Amino acid sequence: MAHTTLRGWEVGRVRPQPLQLALVAGVLDLSSGEVRALAGPDRVRTARTSGGTEAAPLCRARLAAGLTMTQLARKVGVGPATISRWENGLRMPSPDARARLATALEVTNEDLAGMLAHCKSHRSDGVLLPGLGRLRADRGFTQRAFRTAVGIGASAASAWEHGRVRVPTDRLATVAAVLGLAPDTLVVLACRPPRDSTEERPLAALRRAAGVTQRELAHHVGVSRRSVVHWENGTRPLPLAAVRPMARCLRRPVPTVLAAAGLQLPTVPHPRTWTPADLPRVLHALRSSSGWAAAALGRRIGVPGRTVRAWETGVSLPSLSACQRLELVHGLPRGVLSRLAADRPGAGRTAALPHRRETPSPGRRPFESPAATSGEVASG
Repeated sequence: MAHTTLRGWEVGRVRPQPLQLALVAGVLDLSSGEVRALAGPDRVRTARTSGGTEAAPLCRARLAAGLTMTQLARKVGVGPATISRWENGLRMPSPDARARLATALEVTNEDLAGMLAHCKSHRSDGVLLPGLGRLRADRGFTQRAFRTAVGIGASAASAWEHGRVRVPTDRLATVAAVLGLAPDTLVVLACRPPRDSTEERPLAALRRAAGVTQRELAHHVGVSRRSVVHWENGTRPLPLAAVRPMARCLRRPVPTVLAAAGLQLPTVPHPRTWTPADLPRVLHALRSSSGWAAAALGRRIGVPGRTVRAWETGVSLPSLSACQRLELVHGLPRGVLSRLAADRPGAGRTAALPHRRETPSPGRRPFESPAATSGEVASG
């Protein structure tokens, strides 16, 4: 080691690591307790990881093997912080890590199990409960009330109910008490997945068949990925305005996407039954049946989306050219919408512009024509 490190130990600026204290005790021919007393209190490590009499069995085994936390972490394939949690009893190593840990410390599995007897259970030691959400709903609990009673967060509750994360063993009794069940009964009832969990949603099956991810579909439709998840799970209805871009992205006909989403286009009455008073309702029904948003339809006919909404609410009337473009977009006979717009009350009315009185130019008398003025100038 460097002489500056030794100088730091002597002046008390830095305390030697537990493994270095054992080496110093051997060099000075002193006991470990005497060297620790000379080094002073450890302001960095806890009593379980400092290597003293109160050290954890796992820490003593590591020091006996002559390994630091970093060296042991490299042998086991984890981080030094994970080794610290194991020695402090905050976490339990997973079954795979236990085998590597026993090999690195050169101890048997039985001895290692005794060292880890006081550690908290690891999440891999718990039980997967994919039916916990259904069981919670049957018991009349909302997820907010359930997680408040158990003392967990929203992400942990969602992960437990979807079977993505195991419920820790030390939490099973609390969960069972909240639901009014015995722990064994809870495991038996919640281990079964929901009935429809294995059935793939039609929209999700359609997307996977097209080889499109949820993020790509959301980007193409212009929504967030969470919206796509809600549409596929059936928790939110698919808007009609998103059907056409979704069908274009999935390369499927619009009726196929509508059938997968369980939607039906609104029926449009026959053009023979249309009256001028029904023009706003007809325009809205035509756009809804086409599956277009107001902005999308406006881009096709060259007007803003707010103008389309104004037509559908009766605030304003489309012009003759706009009616012709709407007929072309919706595939209607020529003149159907133009006739309704022309016969609707208020069509063709324009506000009378105020008469602007002309201001005479300098050098010219009022009510005098320019020709007369020029004649006078010429004669003069």
